[in-house]
Amino acid sequence: MSKKVGIVARTDREEAISVAAQIVNRFESEGFNVLLEPSLAKLMKRHDSSTPLEKMRTDLIVTIGGDGTILRTCLRIPKPEPPILAVDMGVRGFLTEVTPEKALEAVERYLKGDYFIERCSKIASFIGDERLPDALNEVFVTSRHLAKILHVRIKKNGEIVTDCRADGIIIASQVGSTGYTFSAGGPIIDLDLDAFVLTPVCPITFIRPIVFSSSSEVTLELLKPQTAMIVIDGDYQRKIDEETPFIIVKKSEHESSFIRFEGSFYHRLKARLLFSREES
Repeated sequence: MSKKVGIVARTDREEAISVAAQIVNRFESEGFNVLLEPSLAKLMKRHDSSTPLEKMRTDLIVTIGGDGTILRTCLRIPKPEPPILAVDMGVRGFLTEVTPEKALEAVERYLKGDYFIERCSKIASFIGDERLPDALNEVFVTSRHLAKILHVRIKKNGEIVTDCRADGIIIASQVGSTGYTFSAGGPIIDLDLDAFVLTPVCPITFIRPIVFSSSSEVTLELLKPQTAMIVIDGDYQRKIDEETPFIIVKKSEHESSFIRFEGSFYHRLKARLLFSREES
């Protein structure tokens, strides 16, 4: 049985589509069955390969884009997720490692087994009995109305931690700690630390970011208003109403994994986010 690889790419970048075509040809030459996200399949005139992300059960997924492309993909692909080989075609891809110029070289190394896997924890969230898509980066709870403060009670395993009045609350994973929560003043969590971080956005009460053990179950109780919007990884949105003004967040049993070659977590931090851009 031939192996399957899924290809997801930005369709607003001609270069991304060109790189996708080269990658498709290389995998097919090795006998892989290639599945393409529908929008990409349409542009490449390969309708027989068109497969929605929700049905993309493969051995590998190649994303050609930025972090947004990766997050959108991880939200939708079936669980457990296959590893992702991420080609950078975004503005500042933290999760990506491979440049477009080295995309085919990366494919060759994958085919030879010359790589390692980096595994990243995900966050599960619930509204009542409804489970929402797992977050790779963060779960963000904010008011439905502009400039409206949220009054939220934060609980850990049923015990009240504190009340908070803020524009919103971010709960981020280790890898997500380098994203929105970092911009909001949260700490960066080492990937080896099994934890997630809660960061208030523009709080008017005195509260700093809180790092919770991954064994914790954190509940956000909406006190006023008892309506809000939950945004997962900047893509999925869901309204919260008065009937279920609680959001429960905990570590997911699922994870995302990435094909890596040389780059480490701190190498990417240094090169794209923190510190100096100079080589050490």
